[in-house]
Amino acid sequence: MSALLAVDGGQSGLRMALVEDGRAVLTAGAAGFSHGSGDDALAIATAVSEARAALALDAPVARVCLGLSGAPADAERRARLAAMLSSRLDGAAVALGPDMVTAHAGALAGEPGVVVAAGTGAVVLGLGADGRAARADGLGYLLGDDGSGFAIGRDGVRAALRAREGRGAPTALVDAAEAFFGGLAGVTQRIYTSPAPVRDLAAFAPEVARVARSGDAVARGIWDDAARALVTTAASVLERTGTTVLSHAGRLFGERELLLEPFLAGIAERCPGAEHRPPLGDSLAGAARLVHQGLGPYAPLMHTIERTT
Repeated sequence: MSALLAVDGGQSGLRMALVEDGRAVLTAGAAGFSHGSGDDALAIATAVSEARAALALDAPVARVCLGLSGAPADAERRARLAAMLSSRLDGAAVALGPDMVTAHAGALAGEPGVVVAAGTGAVVLGLGADGRAARADGLGYLLGDDGSGFAIGRDGVRAALRAREGRGAPTALVDAAEAFFGGLAGVTQRIYTSPAPVRDLAAFAPEVARVARSGDAVARGIWDDAARALVTTAASVLERTGTTVLSHAGRLFGERELLLEPFLAGIAERCPGAEHRPPLGDSLAGAARLVHQGLGPYAPLMHTIERTT
């Protein structure tokens, strides 16, 4: 008997699930992977291999669907990665694409609509009633990811450094950053020399949330800015797809008071006809659905290879 696998992977971590009847029944994790610091394909393949080993499967893998943050946009690089993954997973058939696809499949199960995904990064994918896709952001930490966990963590550290130097508003983020990073004197060197600076800064976002909940105006303003940025990105895709259905994905929206509620209030003001639907599932559930049921409307957004053995 062969196995079906679903994968949700990014800079903060990778999750793999054994899929039965379209549902994840057993999961394992591995370290995330940093983009642009070396051989991305090798880093991703290594993380997938580690997760597969942690699952301790007896059966060979027949098919795997992967939604990856920063999945190669170039066709040649994506084909190389898919072939590498297949070789490490018993010659399995591979469906590989960006995690915005599996996030959409998890939240809306292939129905027309727009899904805003906010975790370490931020991206919005919409499917129109005609099946055509539109996206916004997901441009990475240098050029985009507005409203993401990275952006919140970065802005929290910035605010702490500026307050410490007397060129920014006083904020409890100074003490929070001192405790989190083990002092602020060397934090810039730590970030700039880290092999995973995006992950390191995104990890500070929960501290920015904690300080915001305590009533700190600077920290609360950072979360308000994130909500506004996500509203702007989502509105652009709602307008281009002509759909009114909206859902969300990603751990950042777990901050209901700080992010989800202000985001929905902003959408109601900017796009009064939008209909918010709670997500049916997360990105891993979306990958599980696709590996079991097929790609459907997402096929043009994925790279696939057939089983080789």
